[in-house]
Amino acid sequence: MANNEDSDWIFFNPPLWLQRRIFINLILQESKVTSVNYPSVFDFGCGEGSLLSFLVQPWEKPPPITRLAGVDICYETLKYTVENCRPRKEDFDNLRLTPLTIDIYQGSIDVADERLLGFEALVCSEVIEHVYPPVLNKFFDVVLGTYKPKIVIVTTPNAEFNVYFPQLKYGTPEATFRIDDHKFEWTRYEFQEWGNAGAAKYNYSVEYSGVGTLKDSDPSVGCATQIAIFRDLRPDDKPLLSRLGSYDHIDKIEFPIYDEPDKSTSEILEVIHYYMKFLCNPVKELEQLKKNCVKIDYLWDIHRIRQLCKTRNNLLEVLDSSTDFTLLNVDEVLAHIEYKIDSPSKENNEYDWCSNDVYETESDWNPDDTNNNELYYDYEDNNFQDRKWSCEDSFSVDDQHLQSDWDN
Repeated sequence: MANNEDSDWIFFNPPLWLQRRIFINLILQESKVTSVNYPSVFDFGCGEGSLLSFLVQPWEKPPPITRLAGVDICYETLKYTVENCRPRKEDFDNLRLTPLTIDIYQGSIDVADERLLGFEALVCSEVIEHVYPPVLNKFFDVVLGTYKPKIVIVTTPNAEFNVYFPQLKYGTPEATFRIDDHKFEWTRYEFQEWGNAGAAKYNYSVEYSGVGTLKDSDPSVGCATQIAIFRDLRPDDKPLLSRLGSYDHIDKIEFPIYDEPDKSTSEILEVIHYYMKFLCNPVKELEQLKKNCVKIDYLWDIHRIRQLCKTRNNLLEVLDSSTDFTLLNVDEVLAHIEYKIDSPSKENNEYDWCSNDVYETESDWNPDDTNNNELYYDYEDNNFQDRKWSCEDSFSVDDQHLQSDWDN
């Protein structure tokens, strides 16, 4: 990052790197990359694995990505990538229901490798501005012409937004880039001209969006990060090019999965009864039609129940087999038992409650990046339908807190 001594840095809340990753994840979900037989995402220019580790979500709703891969040019950086992408404690505490592998490669984005053909999605986040023109000129040949994924997401800084960073002196002969290593920073027109040409050449559609605004910023300036989303218009066609080289395979990471023998119906019901105690006596108000009426989704959101039942239909069959319950429909169940919680603290230790609560999985999470404000993100929230964030801006008055990490 540029060594800038100015203290008038602008901060995004949530931090810009988090906005990018959440946006990318939402686009992947909405594109149904995570709801087919073998969901797979390729991080092109993965750096230290920040995005890859973000996509390794400890819950599995909707159906998760089962195959990830990352490539980067720098071997030293990839050492951190491997470390950041290894399974963590929560991955062993709450074993996944589906396999997940992550392959890490060393290579350049102007080369395609046969082993990476067939990925459904490719993400290239904050990368293209770091490469020289000869490499960038081959980007679409490699990505759209050879890899030909169903969806491609590219993010890069929006140069026009630099007007909000006085130290960059945008629009003057002394203008500098946000990071010293950037080879360029495009305006929205330049980015869209580049994206439109690639999309037209290889039969892709493209739409543009962005993240990172300030409370009182001028809408005509756009967002701090501009984003292009390419979608294959002819997914059944073969790739137009086949210029294949080779990457060096650095490591293959495999996550532990739940492989215990199937439990009996009575054993599953015992676990269901345990959790029904809490669902029928909630600490906070749950939406119920009447007493002891619980939404099936509340049960299905519990990781242990998903492990035991495997599918939502199996859960319904187990419930329907017991006289303790009546299925009102496929969405609600009525319990005929009066549940009591005698000792909540003791009960809570018997099983691990694991719904789709958000775990902090970011290796580079820095509490300071939130400007000392609490940050919670619920993946079920629909606040991002307009594809933009509404972010507060704040300013540093000392040197203790410099700008959020631009590229991570």
